[in-house]
Amino acid sequence: MSNAPVVTAFILGLATAVSPCTLAATISGAAFISKTMKTPQYALLVGILLSIGRIITFFVIGGIMIYAGHTIGSLALFSQNVGSILLGIVLLVCGILFLDLFAANIDIGGGLIAKVMVRMHSFGLVGALILGILFGLAFCPYSAALFFGVLIPLAVQVSEGYVLPVLFGLGVNVPVLLFTGMVYVGSSKARLTMQKISHSWIYMSRILGIILISASLYYLGPYISLRTGVPLGWLPYVVGSILLGGLVANSIKKHRNHNGQFQKGT
Repeated sequence: MSNAPVVTAFILGLATAVSPCTLAATISGAAFISKTMKTPQYALLVGILLSIGRIITFFVIGGIMIYAGHTIGSLALFSQNVGSILLGIVLLVCGILFLDLFAANIDIGGGLIAKVMVRMHSFGLVGALILGILFGLAFCPYSAALFFGVLIPLAVQVSEGYVLPVLFGLGVNVPVLLFTGMVYVGSSKARLTMQKISHSWIYMSRILGIILISASLYYLGPYISLRTGVPLGWLPYVVGSILLGGLVANSIKKHRNHNGQFQKGT
């Protein structure tokens, strides 16, 4: 991740974009666009303003946290060893979350935004910008895990850290920009395309969970080895391979079961 932070930030944004909670906010934005759609050009402008508002929120929150991280580091209040251990634990928890090993239905700010959305309709383009800012504040477990648990620790470590929240926001906004772009060119399949994008979440979340768990073992392995005396440099690769193999086997099993049910039905 630290070798390609710019690319990583954008990919994390894409992964967040297709998560159920974030995509629900995007669909809400799409509904907002549909209600205010005077012309295709107007709809496209609304989508751009929604995206800009969201990026502003990520940039402000991310900038504050990155600055705080740099300040804490400079005051030596957070040792490198402790920081690596905590980062490993955070990545492990995030990985387990993305593998759906336990349910997490927390939604921060979603209910409030739903109420505000009705009022923002009458504000036109200004309302679209404000709504985008509010969308950025609506964190659910998946988006919070990637933003606070992965992006911010990465941004604190690299020189281009303050740019990463912006790239993260660009990735998050891909679905709504895609939708408004299709509306602009006159495609009637805009909503169907967004539904197909949402279906990719299942596979993307599992793969991301495997990557995060492997990365957590990369940080935690040296300290476990120090305690046990057993070299564990191989652990992230082995665990990642096992989890990936299980994911592939489960997908093949589901595919066979689906084909079997289809054949019985016919």
